[in-house]
Amino acid sequence: MGFGSFIGGMADWGGRRRFIIIFAIIYAASCVTKHFKDFKILMLGRLLGGIATSLLFSVFEAWLIRSHSDAKLGKTFLSKSFSWAAYGNSVVAIGAGLIANWAAEAIEMKPIMSSGDLINVGGFLIHLILLL
Repeated sequence: MGFGSFIGGMADWGGRRRFIIIFAIIYAASCVTKHFKDFKILMLGRLLGGIATSLLFSVFEAWLIRSHSDAKLGKTFLSKSFSWAAYGNSVVAIGAGLIANWAAEAIEMKPIMSSGDLINVGGFLIHLILLL
């Protein structure tokens, strides 16, 4: 909540490309924390997820607006770009949700090591297996 109010300005100051890369790193770290059964690590993941969400909803839009401005495109084209982006995002989100639900139901969640249950994989944590 706190980062969202000023993160767009920071991206303009520090470079949108750099902040997009920072977004990817922070979001990946947030996803990794979901595999642990430690409250502190899970809370760190929630904080990282919040920062990543602030970056997601400000940096990419700032980049799009600046790119349209640099290309000297009209406001009409910018509004169409946002419309197509929202439509495409919705279609991809629905498809990804359906695939993720199928994958989560296909593989049972279990600990990685037989000696303990600190780190889990499978079930709703299937994304780690799919990335490997």
